Amino acid sequence: MKELSKISVFTGILILISYFFLEVLELSFMHPAIYQILGFLWFLYTSIHFSYLLATKVPNIDTSMLPLVGLGLRFVVTLFTLLVWLMKHPDNAKLFVLNFMVVYLIYVVFEIIALLSNLRRNSSQDQNT
Repeated sequence: MKELSKISVFTGILILISYFFLEVLELSFMHPAIYQILGFLWFLYTSIHFSYLLATKVPNIDTSMLPLVGLGLRFVVTLFTLLVWLMKHPDNAKLFVLNFMVVYLIYVVFEIIALLSNLRRNSSQDQNT
């Protein structure tokens, strides 16, 4: 649950930043659907995290590859969703894709930083034993 609270706080910060850029400064490099993008990526992240937690409870399963599988699954679902959105809403497509990819990469960097901190913690525990 610690990871879910981190991603929720992180998403809240991104929402506040995007609100500041979109509503207060009225900058044109933010797509009006930025809140839907953030909500979608938060939902995707939390659903894959819950799936990961369920998979770790199953006996006889190798959990070492699950974070990588989650990252790959998130990428495929994101690309599919991006294609569907662009087919339904072709207006301002370049700005939407740019905003979507920037936010997606921000989430990936956040996930990698969180994953590396877990790996460092596990590595230090292995060295102490």
